[in-house]
Amino acid sequence: MNNARSNDLASQTQRAWIIWSLLALAFIIVYFHRIALAVVMDYLMIDLRIHEAAVAGTLAGMYSIIYLVMQIPSGILADFWGARKTVTSGLVVAGVGSLLFAVALGAPAAFFGRIVVGVGVSVIYVSILKILSVWFRPDQFATMTGLTVLAGNLGGAMGTVPLAFLVERIGWRSAFMAVGVLTLLIALACWIVVRNAPDPLIGRSPIKNEASASPGERQPFSKTWRSLAVALQEVVKNPRNWPPFISIFGVYGTLIAFSGAWSVNYLMQVYGLSRGEAAQYMLLVTVGMMVGCPLVGYISDKVRRRRAPHLVFFMGYIIIWGLFMLWGGKPPQSVLYPLFFSMGFTGSTIITIFAVVKEVNPPEYSGLALGVVNMGGFVGIALLQPLLGYLLDLRWQGELLLGARIYPLEAYRLMLASCLGVLLVCFVFALWIKETRCQNVHSM
Repeated sequence: MNNARSNDLASQTQRAWIIWSLLALAFIIVYFHRIALAVVMDYLMIDLRIHEAAVAGTLAGMYSIIYLVMQIPSGILADFWGARKTVTSGLVVAGVGSLLFAVALGAPAAFFGRIVVGVGVSVIYVSILKILSVWFRPDQFATMTGLTVLAGNLGGAMGTVPLAFLVERIGWRSAFMAVGVLTLLIALACWIVVRNAPDPLIGRSPIKNEASASPGERQPFSKTWRSLAVALQEVVKNPRNWPPFISIFGVYGTLIAFSGAWSVNYLMQVYGLSRGEAAQYMLLVTVGMMVGCPLVGYISDKVRRRRAPHLVFFMGYIIIWGLFMLWGGKPPQSVLYPLFFSMGFTGSTIITIFAVVKEVNPPEYSGLALGVVNMGGFVGIALLQPLLGYLLDLRWQGELLLGARIYPLEAYRLMLASCLGVLLVCFVFALWIKETRCQNVHSM
């Protein structure tokens, strides 16, 4: 009997890793779209006849605006419809959106394609977190979340130097078309492989978790909406959710608003770098997160603390932005590699946020709670990307190159100073994050 139980446990653990690996592949697509426009922004402004940075920033930020709007629906879908259907449907929509974006002939069509992409990818991360809470042990959650974001950052890496290389050879349209086809293939694989929870008949569910099956699967449809209303009310009224919300607003909002839209232009215009050279520096941000996310998650699980690791890395992240301003917005080129790597590394502090949220809310509504708090980062991106573009336009001195605006150092200095100010305010709120010691404290 014990041997049979051990075999069942091993089989279930192996299946959990297979499911996670496929979902991690899906998350690569999510991060690719989050970063990719920075590499092709000047091409888009020329080909789509976009003449103002604020409009271009809004195009980049449209992904985040839709992602933001979809976070509560994402949590609802993950909790009540199940992660398998949610992820598969999201990938199909994202694939179609990428194809539409690739064939856009003007700004309106590009905005529509970007909106469709945003709707599709917005449901994937919360569904992955839901899968992690069911298929893996509670003391593995932060580590697995870190590994998931590491995998996602591979997509961010693909959206830097490799994308720049590809765009130079086949054009940005063909590149986004190829990504759309790949996304549809991953959707098919997810439908075949992913399951919402372990089979309760195999080894009597030997991996014990706080989370349970989706409420929508456990009760009649007529009761689902009543349960949903109760769940949403409980999550929104929980005061422990709002310090994490504000913290991720600052960290992730500034990180992606800068690296995902204006970083390559900043490096090309301030330092005179080529597109490929600028993309290499942005690759360092992604590498920093790839190193930092699993490390922060592992440290958090190992020391059984959430708040302390988050605050330490948050302070480090603020210091990086402070160094940019200390050098007047133009650090020596010799220190850019460690600066951009450290920006991604310290920005990995967001990993502990998701662990905190899972542990301060009812386990059965973890997907919804994670969706609500995850909105914070995308509120930040959605507001900051067009705002940073607006600030650049304020300092524009009339210089153009092939129809694209060239901004002076003064404009980028204002942009960097604004990001630093946002971070200092958000850090004050982060001090109120609840320490959970890696256990669910909702009822405590």
